[in-house]
Amino acid sequence: MLIFIFFLLILHSGMLFVEIISSVLVFFLVALAAGNNLSVATGPLIAGRLVKKNIGITIAILGYITGFIVEGNFLRAGIGTFLPYGNFSLVLIILIISICMFLFAHRKGVPESLSITFTSALIGATLAFGNKINTYFTIFIIAFWVLASLFSILFAYYFMNALRKRIYYKNVWKTVSTIRLLLLFIAFFTAFTLGANTIGLIYASMPGSLSLEFIIILGIILGSIFLSSRELKRIGQDLIPIRYTNALVSQSVSIFMVELATLFGIPLSNTLTLTSGIYGSGLSYKTRLIMKKPALSIVSTWIFTGVLSFVLSYLAVFFLIPH
Repeated sequence: MLIFIFFLLILHSGMLFVEIISSVLVFFLVALAAGNNLSVATGPLIAGRLVKKNIGITIAILGYITGFIVEGNFLRAGIGTFLPYGNFSLVLIILIISICMFLFAHRKGVPESLSITFTSALIGATLAFGNKINTYFTIFIIAFWVLASLFSILFAYYFMNALRKRIYYKNVWKTVSTIRLLLLFIAFFTAFTLGANTIGLIYASMPGSLSLEFIIILGIILGSIFLSSRELKRIGQDLIPIRYTNALVSQSVSIFMVELATLFGIPLSNTLTLTSGIYGSGLSYKTRLIMKKPALSIVSTWIFTGVLSFVLSYLAVFFLIPH
C-alpha cells in the first residue's frame, strides 16, 4: 500500500523524467542508509538483549524521522558549496554510485558510511563538471572526519574509565536499571542524529518539497524493517561483545560528535564515530579482547568505497554529461 502511494505521488507530481528517476533513487538510497545504519542506532540495544529486535527497529525509525524533520535542512548550505541545484543529471550519477556502494557494503554485512561515499562522489562529480570546489571547506570536512574518529576513541576510553570508577557496586541492580533506561534515550538520539546528518545529507542534494519528504520517510520505514539484519550482526556481535556500559559510552560520544558536525553543516558518519567509540571503550579493559578482523573489514570498505565513489563519479560526469 505504501509503495503504491509512493509511485502514485511521483506520477502526479508533474516532475520531469530525470526528476522522477532521481526521486526513486533517493527512496532506495534512504532505505539502504536507514537499514545499514540501524546497527549504529539500536545495534547495541539489540545485541545487549535490552530490547527485542522489532522494538529496537521502532525506536530507530522514530529517531530517524524526528531528526530528519527537525534538522534535515542543516547540511543544505554545506552541500550547496559543491552541488549546483537543479542539475538532476549530476544528482542522478551521485545517487546511482552511492547506491552501488551501499549494495556492495550490504552484501558484505558492513555498516557503510554514507558521509564518506556520498561526499566523495559529490566532490568527484563537481570537479569533473568543471565547478570550483571550496577547497578550505573540503579540507575542513576531511580533517573533521579524522579528528572525530580520534576524539571518539579518546573520549570513550576516559569516559569508560571514569564511569567504572563511579559505579556503586553495592547497589549494582539500581545502577544497571539506570543504565538500561539511559540506553533507550541514547539509542533514540543516536537515530535522531542519523536522521539529521545521514538522511539529511541525501535530502540536501535535492530541492526540498513535501513529496520528497514523504519519499524519504517511506524509505526510512521500509529500509529499517527489511534491510538491517546483516549489519546488526556485524556491529553488535562480531566487532566486540557489547555490554551496557560500552553501549552507553560509545553512543553518547557518537551523538555528541555527529550533532556537533550537523550544527556546522558537515556530513559525518555515525558509523565512524560509534565504531571508534566502541574501540575506545574496549581499550579501557586491560584484559578485554577486541576483534581486529571485523574492524579492518569495516575500515577497508570505507576507504575502498570512498576512493571508488570519487573515481566513478568523476569519470561518469566527465564522459556522460555536457559541461
